[in-house]
Amino acid sequence: MAGIPPTMGAMTMRSLGRIVATVCAVACAGILIGPPALHQMRLIAAAEEPAALSALRLGEVVGQRGVGQERVAAEIDAALAAGDSELAESFVALAADHGVRVAPEQLARIAQAREPDLRRSLAAFGHGFWSGEREGGEAFAGALLGDVSGFGDLRDLAGEGRKWVDGRETDTVTLGLAAAGLALSAATWASLGAAMPARTGLSVIKGASKAKALSPALAAGLGRIAAQSLDRPALAASLSAAGRLDLAAARAAAAGVVRPAGLRRLADLGRDAGTLYSRTGQRGVRQVLAVAEDAGDVGRAARLAAGKATTLRATLKLLGRGALVLGALSLSAIGWLFALAGYAVALAMLAQRFGWWLGRRRWRLPGFARALPAAGRGLSHVA
Repeated sequence: MAGIPPTMGAMTMRSLGRIVATVCAVACAGILIGPPALHQMRLIAAAEEPAALSALRLGEVVGQRGVGQERVAAEIDAALAAGDSELAESFVALAADHGVRVAPEQLARIAQAREPDLRRSLAAFGHGFWSGEREGGEAFAGALLGDVSGFGDLRDLAGEGRKWVDGRETDTVTLGLAAAGLALSAATWASLGAAMPARTGLSVIKGASKAKALSPALAAGLGRIAAQSLDRPALAASLSAAGRLDLAAARAAAAGVVRPAGLRRLADLGRDAGTLYSRTGQRGVRQVLAVAEDAGDVGRAARLAAGKATTLRATLKLLGRGALVLGALSLSAIGWLFALAGYAVALAMLAQRFGWWLGRRRWRLPGFARALPAAGRGLSHVA
């Protein structure tokens, strides 16, 4: 380069070589650190949006076509083997959303599993009404009719209420839900069905509780709400009326067994569960109740079902509670976030040092140094 001493030119080339090597190293580090760290940031940003959160996490599970297709096929086979065609259909919908192919043979098996059996359906309906068993959609419909009419809840209230009044070991969740259900049944009839979603939701939750299908955390939380909300004198009055076969008086007294604050909390929970039932069926609600730790989780699942009803069950099967809440950040996630912060600091320091180096290079160039006095004289002349 003309006008630049050979030694300075060699130093400049060596410096440029070091800069190019440093820039390449920083770029490679960015390629390694950037994507996983940004993914963790997106998860944090979606913490309060179940739909966005589950979409991000599903990408990790079914995003790779080969792995996703194998996993979906295995889950469909498992659902069909368990007699759960609704879950299998949910996986078909999830596969369609992610461009995963489902074998025609599996689709045919799902269609065959959905064919109704009228005799079995009627038997299950009657069994659900009399016993309160809720295994299957037909049995649940029978149990729900029993609860709405007051028969099922009075049966459960009498069975568990006598134990509670006598100081014996009691299923307080079933007791509290039965009492709240009686109050909501009265509201359902009075409001011409407006309270039906909450009434339905409580019936599903009660059935899951009796089947020991609630998550331990949710069962414990509902037990605390019931224990704090039950009114012993009102329960004793209801049981006394039931003993005299005065069902009208029993229902009237049972409406006050759960105190208003507790009834509101149970009604809100029942409303979310009822929304889930209308979109995913009884098995979908039970799937949520098995992973939910509190009423907030059930509400998040209801919000997720509002936009992703057909894929909700498959999403929960793959992600569990991770579809609803962010949860605690893993050590890996924290490590990636710290790595991104360190990378940003290193990038800023590199830019600063490059600016200093460039400034020193320009000051040392002979042409640049001679141009400064000339520029100064030109400015003085203008002034």
